Amino acid sequence: MKPNIFQLARNSSPFAHIILLALLAALLAACGSASAPAMESVARESADAVEQKAAMAPAATATFADGESVPVEDYLASAVSQSNDVRVIIYTGNISMVVKDTEESVQAISQLAAEQGGYVSGSNVYQSGEVLRGTVSLRVPAERYAAVMEQLRAMALRVERESSNTEDVTEEFTDLQARKKNLEVTENALQSLLNERQRVGSTSDILEVQRELTQVRGDIERIEGRMRYLANQAALSTINIELIPDVLYQPITVAGWQPSGVAKEALQSLIDTLQG
Repeated sequence: MKPNIFQLARNSSPFAHIILLALLAALLAACGSASAPAMESVARESADAVEQKAAMAPAATATFADGESVPVEDYLASAVSQSNDVRVIIYTGNISMVVKDTEESVQAISQLAAEQGGYVSGSNVYQSGEVLRGTVSLRVPAERYAAVMEQLRAMALRVERESSNTEDVTEEFTDLQARKKNLEVTENALQSLLNERQRVGSTSDILEVQRELTQVRGDIERIEGRMRYLANQAALSTINIELIPDVLYQPITVAGWQPSGVAKEALQSLIDTLQG
């Protein structure tokens, strides 16, 4: 297991105690400056405008009012720190649609995603008996989620099933932001200490600080990765679509009898088996 700054306190080396004291001093200084003013460009925007821009942001970058483009996770971090009204919410939708032609529907859905600023993240068309069925997954800007769902309903001959799920990850995102800030303070303190020891310290002292610096940098990168994932999931909603061909819902007639419900499903399965 890699050492951490608290394990250093138990080290018998006096130099280890110097590292710990330096880090604690840096963390206390960070706590005192936590109320420093944020970016002026964000402060000029209303909470509603910031929330709308965060929702519209593409997966990679977002743009401030002054035209500056930044990673979407940094944009959300600034927005969340400015107002408690800004939420980081992930939308996921599922819809089962009865369609006339599966392949044509896949093409129409792909075009819809592109028109709304999104893309197809996965699709599958497969043979089921004598008919083609399919699944499509979309990523669309969160602020277009409701509009895309509405247009999908309009494409369908009938909607068999539909569900929407929202996950508010604001608390996790804010916690990650605070942890990252504290770790960056620790990293800066370690870097300063390393610079000093490279001038006057021994090789063992330098290696000890470098190990701590490497661990802290790894922790920061893991947090940044999680923040990036949450931000991208919030910026682009996911919609999972099942395509069911209309032929499966057309009536089956046997000697003037039209079975329905379970009887129809059983008869259709028998027909598929005999034909297959």
